Amino acid sequence: MIETLFENIQNHLSMLDLAVHSSEQIRNFAKNDNLEAVVSETENRERIINIVTQIQRKVEEQINLLETASLSNNDILILKAWFQDLSIMSERMLVCDREAVEFLGQQKENTTKEIALIFKNKEIFKGYNHEGKK
Repeated sequence: MIETLFENIQNHLSMLDLAVHSSEQIRNFAKNDNLEAVVSETENRERIINIVTQIQRKVEEQINLLETASLSNNDILILKAWFQDLSIMSERMLVCDREAVEFLGQQKENTTKEIALIFKNKEIFKGYNHEGKK
């Protein structure tokens, strides 16, 4: 049973690593104003996160079924390392997400300013009499 648990932990960490990489991609696409890629990669990350969640539930169920007396010190160290890796990777994803939101917020602000400028210019030209000019 412990071998299956450790295989699931390894699968979980591999998928979590993919999710972190996807978050980094989203941040980079947002930084480069590539909104289509942001949307596409966000959908991809959502699928990865769903898989991560399923595997994590399975791992947690397996951990709850373990008899602590049968665990070796190495087993305990592996479990502790998994918890630490989980924490580190989750924090990395949060940092990437915060940065992506900042880039997207700046993009939104720039777009709003551009729309306001276009509207203002339209109003200025609307009042200008074109009939008297050749």
